[in-house]
Amino acid sequence: MIELFNKPVGFFLLIMTIILVTPLLSERVRLPGIVGIILGGMLIGPHGFGLIQDGDRMQFLSTIGLVYLMFSAGLEVDINQFMRVRGRALVFGVITFTLPQLMGMGLGYLLGLNWLGMILLGSAFASHTLIAFPILTRLGVTRNEAIAVTAGATVLTDIGAFIILAIVLGAKTGEITLGYFIQLFVLLVIFTLLIVFGLPRLSKFFLQRFSGRAVEFQFIIVALFVAAFGAELIGVHEVVGAFLAGLAVNATLPRHSPVTGHVLFIGESFFIPVFLLYSGMITDPFSFLDNSQTVVVALGVTVVAYISKLIAAWITARIFKYTQAEFWTAYGLSHAQAAVTIPTLVIGLQTGLFDSTLFNAAILMILLTSITSPLLVQRFAPGLQTDSGDEAPAPLFGRILVPVSNPKSEEQLIGLATLLAKAHAGNVIAVSVAKDRGAQENSLTLHRELLGRVREALGDPEGEIELIPRLAATHAQGILYTAREKNASLILMGWRGKRTLRESVFGTVLDEVLWGSDTPVMVGKLPLPLNGTQRVAFILPAKAIPHIVLRRMLESNLYLAKALNVPLIVRADVSYLQSIEALRVALGVDHPFDVEPLKDQLKPAVLEQESVSSFMVVPGFGSRKRVADTLGNLPEQLAASFEGNLAILHFDK
Repeated sequence: MIELFNKPVGFFLLIMTIILVTPLLSERVRLPGIVGIILGGMLIGPHGFGLIQDGDRMQFLSTIGLVYLMFSAGLEVDINQFMRVRGRALVFGVITFTLPQLMGMGLGYLLGLNWLGMILLGSAFASHTLIAFPILTRLGVTRNEAIAVTAGATVLTDIGAFIILAIVLGAKTGEITLGYFIQLFVLLVIFTLLIVFGLPRLSKFFLQRFSGRAVEFQFIIVALFVAAFGAELIGVHEVVGAFLAGLAVNATLPRHSPVTGHVLFIGESFFIPVFLLYSGMITDPFSFLDNSQTVVVALGVTVVAYISKLIAAWITARIFKYTQAEFWTAYGLSHAQAAVTIPTLVIGLQTGLFDSTLFNAAILMILLTSITSPLLVQRFAPGLQTDSGDEAPAPLFGRILVPVSNPKSEEQLIGLATLLAKAHAGNVIAVSVAKDRGAQENSLTLHRELLGRVREALGDPEGEIELIPRLAATHAQGILYTAREKNASLILMGWRGKRTLRESVFGTVLDEVLWGSDTPVMVGKLPLPLNGTQRVAFILPAKAIPHIVLRRMLESNLYLAKALNVPLIVRADVSYLQSIEALRVALGVDHPFDVEPLKDQLKPAVLEQESVSSFMVVPGFGSRKRVADTLGNLPEQLAASFEGNLAILHFDK
């Protein structure tokens, strides 16, 4: 029977069963799923029932899982949040990194480790994993300053731990001389710059020219493993390259991009759990019974993990005068060890810097902190206060209505609506209007089938979209009625960008919706993939909008830039510049935001020089006559001269 589990079908069946069942059982008793997977690995591994052996096949899958884990850690770094509280996050980050690092090195000295082992053990304590963060999200307190500072400190501790890991592993595999360290440092700096700054540019170049779910997914995977392989070439561990690749992709793609969701889905549903399973397999739970030294080491490791993070959180709370609830929540959030600690321990064991006794003891510590962290956060987080007005979701993107006639050709439009809604906790409503000509049931059936293809075109396994088939006398009437019934905050419509003899400015349906709607309307001409966008360019000609509407326009474009994860450039007539600068201060903008005077009033020569990687937005306000007086034929001029993505954002009032 055991032999069957080491054959391909039985091997895969057993692994997937453990990955499926153990987290469910673990969560039933209110423990993180990670605990169940590690315990499941102990049960089926060579130190348990011996159903699966620690062979090449398992090591191969766990290595891929390790690379995925570090890649996802880089993807989860919220640079914008870090920049918002960077001063205080830096203070907490330094304290919560340095104290555990020094105490861990002291423990390593007592355990008789060499100096490389001491440094690596210290780095295992220095980082932390926000394993209890979903609890804070559920409670709606993630905007509390103490939570933002703790999350920001995670960026510093993770990066610091990886720098130490790279140096230690480089010293372990090379000759330990000053020249070697200088060479390693130079290579590491060059490699980091190439990945963090070069990969985003290469990605934008590629994604502007090639699109499609499979191609984008394959490109990200290739980029990930090129970075991991490159790290090995310069003499550091592949996890360093994987983490840097995560940071680079984080800066390249929208945070809620479907391709990012696909990559993470594969990792989180299979490869990362396999790595956690492997960590449990190589842990010997009976060593605590056979060897009293393991108990002593486990006690020391656990004390260092808890006390060092407790002191760091206490010092930070005293400096910034945090409440008791904020202190205990920050401590509960920051003392869990998992994402970076497990790979550090596995690498330390594989390289001989750690022995099995220390590894087993540290795995026990990880299990304990993974249990106590959610318990502490659950206990104290409800007492937190948060500024609900701090970057409240934009009302414009709360309920986005998208009229659909061909899901395949409107894939970009649906994708944009989903990105905007996800980034601002909103939702998307897709409506397909059938003209009421008597054969109602047949018409509705056809449009239900059409709407059924919207999810396929979306290509996002986590995307949620409300589908509405609608009968109406005209397409425009059906769109407007649905917008009123569903209380839509924005109507997002596609535009071919052309004008025929039978059509007015935008086209018959567009004109009827635009001039007949009290709801803001965004008209988009989107010929290029959104993932290739490098900036949002908000064009503001003279007298285009009254100053009273300027704040809403700036906020909307800023939220668009954030959703696409790109900078915002405002090119405005000089009459708006002073007001824009005042609004930038009032809004407390924490996103890349530049203002330039608009030159030559958007002559065709200027438009042709605009990069196709820009997402250009032009405002409209008021009645048809007012828009015609202020913008003239600018929409058609833009459509004819600019080959990139273009949107007209119109407010009626």
